[in-house]
Amino acid sequence: MSIKRRITRIVQANRNAAAESDVDPRVQAQNAQQAQRSLLEKARRGAADVAAHHHRVGLAANEAAEYLNRVETAVDAAVRRGDDDAARAAIRESMTARRRLETLTAQLREAEQQARRLHEDVRRLEQRMQQNAMDYDAMLARRAAAQAAIGVHDALASSSREAGAIEAARRNAELEVRRFEAQVQAREELSWTDPSSPRLQQAFEELEADAAAQQQLEELKRRTFRENPPAQ
Repeated sequence: MSIKRRITRIVQANRNAAAESDVDPRVQAQNAQQAQRSLLEKARRGAADVAAHHHRVGLAANEAAEYLNRVETAVDAAVRRGDDDAARAAIRESMTARRRLETLTAQLREAEQQARRLHEDVRRLEQRMQQNAMDYDAMLARRAAAQAAIGVHDALASSSREAGAIEAARRNAELEVRRFEAQVQAREELSWTDPSSPRLQQAFEELEADAAAQQQLEELKRRTFRENPPAQ
């Protein structure tokens, strides 16, 4: 074989393999089941034809047996009459009828064996089709289960990614809150060092008010003491 021919065959084989790989396995299984159904119908028709042939051969064999009995009866009658010519003719006819009966009997046995074999073949083919159908249904169930598992895994993976995103957002929000709180605290601390800040002025006013109140309280106590000295 030439190099060019070998390369051509290799390329063609690769193309065929690629084409087969693109076929949906479910389509392949359905095509195979359809082919088996066609074979089963063909086998059933063949079995029916053989059964009909067996029936026809059986009828012919029965007729041949009945004819042989009539001829043998004619032989006996001719012998009893002493009619040798009629007896010889009847004997020759009986020999022919016997050969025909033997031939039909052999054909009947062969047709019976054929019918039995075809019946078994049809039964095995039916069982094989049933098994293949069960295997196909099981394959579809496994395929559905696998697809469901993939969907669950995808959902879990997506959930994990979303959970990670949520956690990252929570951390970012917490950092932002802490930054805001730090800014508030820093501003509070700065408000105490700024003399012009309203907070510091309010604090000074409160201190002055407390001092004035304390001074008035002391003055009231002294006045009360002078007016009402304690008893000796």
